[in-house]
Amino acid sequence: MKLKYNFVTRNVDGRPVAVAVGKDNAQFNGMIKLNDTGSFIFKMLSENTTVEAIADGLSSAYDVSRDDALADVKAFVEDLRAGGLLEE
Repeated sequence: MKLKYNFVTRNVDGRPVAVAVGKDNAQFNGMIKLNDTGSFIFKMLSENTTVEAIADGLSSAYDVSRDDALADVKAFVEDLRAGGLLEE
């Protein structure tokens, strides 16, 4: 799975956000507020990946167990899926 649109993540006023760029901005015109973990996940989803690979990356980058990371990633991915932001 990967993001349906081409997003860039940037810090705006000290907080990470994701914005669709290029022609994708016409399809998804808005900004998604993220935290550091969400930004990490967005960057991993810019290429084809799996929930398990994202959880592995989070548990390596942050002080979190793989099980906790996997549960959080699944919840985040479900939100993205519900918003129509993922390609399966």
